[in-house]
Amino acid sequence: MLYDLDGVIVDSKSTIVEALRDVAGVALGTLPPPEQVRCLAYLPPVQVLTELGVADAAEVFDAQFDTAYARHARRSRLVAGMTAAMWRVRMAGRRQAIVTMQRRHRLNRLPLGEVFDLVDTIVCFEDATPKPAPDPLWLALDRLHIRPDQACFIGDTASDMQAGRAAGVIVYGAAWGYQDAAALVAAGADGLLTEPADVVGLVLGDRSVTVGYDSSATGMTVRSGSSP
Repeated sequence: MLYDLDGVIVDSKSTIVEALRDVAGVALGTLPPPEQVRCLAYLPPVQVLTELGVADAAEVFDAQFDTAYARHARRSRLVAGMTAAMWRVRMAGRRQAIVTMQRRHRLNRLPLGEVFDLVDTIVCFEDATPKPAPDPLWLALDRLHIRPDQACFIGDTASDMQAGRAAGVIVYGAAWGYQDAAALVAAGADGLLTEPADVVGLVLGDRSVTVGYDSSATGMTVRSGSSP
């Protein structure tokens, strides 16, 4: 099992939003409205700053984001139920990895705790060409010694879905993360998970998992889960 970090394992959206507001505020001379940043937060941070009108966004990000991130990292929390699900997966004998666009030095600012003990490897931004490229997923699979057709990736953004499909793995959208179910399906998700407990069902085949989305009707169609 492969997991994205922000939004899937860690509820970090408030941290990211406030850090980006601070960085943009220094560059622009005024803080952008929180809702404006929140609506963009699923994008890579440099792209968010560009969308907010920050000139030389990459340079500004590199110079200021770490300080702002450290100031707000206490807002982050583990997604309720996620570590329990990961423990069940671990106890079932499955190898687990995190594939994230976070830089490695920021991981210790997050409340990961036992998550470090539950995964076999963590692939960070600097380890490979970042998502939506498939490279970080391939690197994780190589470290786990498993083939793409043996793996499943759980992400919460369109770039996660695109990376998973390009890597040749089954890709599921975590509907509790940064983007909603409709966006994840539109980006090519093979299915949706509506709560962390569905991760266990996906592996053990003992729960229902969402595999379709119909915004004109009830929103979701369901079938019995099965292990990829």
